[in-house]
Amino acid sequence: MKTLNIIGAGKLGRTLGRLWQERGFFEVQTVCNRSLKSALTAVRFIGAGKAAGSIGEMPAADCWLIASGDRQIAALATELANHLHSLAVTNSRAPGHSDDDHTAANRKTNDSRTDRPVVFHCSGALGSSVLAPCRPAAIASAHPVHSFADPARSVATLAGTAVAVEGDSDALTVLNDAFGALGCRTLAIASEHKSLYHAGSVFACNYMTALMDLSLQCFAAAGIDEAEALSLLQPIVLQTARNNLELGPAASLTGPIARGDTATVASQLKAVAGTSPLLAANYRQLGLACVELARRGDLPAEIAEQLNALLNGSH
Repeated sequence: MKTLNIIGAGKLGRTLGRLWQERGFFEVQTVCNRSLKSALTAVRFIGAGKAAGSIGEMPAADCWLIASGDRQIAALATELANHLHSLAVTNSRAPGHSDDDHTAANRKTNDSRTDRPVVFHCSGALGSSVLAPCRPAAIASAHPVHSFADPARSVATLAGTAVAVEGDSDALTVLNDAFGALGCRTLAIASEHKSLYHAGSVFACNYMTALMDLSLQCFAAAGIDEAEALSLLQPIVLQTARNNLELGPAASLTGPIARGDTATVASQLKAVAGTSPLLAANYRQLGLACVELARRGDLPAEIAEQLNALLNGSH
């Protein structure tokens, strides 16, 4: 079984670490978080490994996962690179290794594509190149298209998730097998397209959550409490999600814009504008996106122009 060290075991790192340990694919060896207390909490959730107070305390491993936030990955990669170099030097100077062995070990590390460690991160926005300081380790990125809001829930629901991967071929060989062991499927993506790919995920996941909050704000202003609003919304939200996934957005759009009902749109715009500038701004921008979507259907061009003028504030 390959060994795995985790740097930054938050919600995602804890989920993956626990699942890989339970499935017997990786032996989780060491966890390093911002604080030793947090690392100990992660180790308890994972059910394996030891907590480390710093990257410099972590032993050598077959694979290293940097599961921190995007802003920390570059700095952590540099810190890890220095540590990997120290580990390599220490190993080459161990008893029984001559200077010739040290030279040969360096040559093997640089030339072999099978024995070098794998370093990867799980950012959706960043490519594997941010890990370049860690070379000659094999580097990669692997982004599960999953919302890790609750690790305990994610442990039960991660199977079936797609994971976008890119990086060195030998690193991807390991990661393809690693995520396959969790019931996930991997999708190869070009490094230069990571930002667009991730923006697509943000629209569908993060912005949908923001839309739910905007919806709840409207209900609250109408005197409906959150529990009742969520109960009211659940059937239509789930049905809308199913329609979009099965039929596509163009065939799934309903409501006043799809019908070309300018009077209703005007009335709603006035109501939200009187409630909150944020609600009004989002209603306008999302309405414009709906008009463009409705144009693919049966919305007459003349009505589309009226709606655009209304939503742009020029009507």
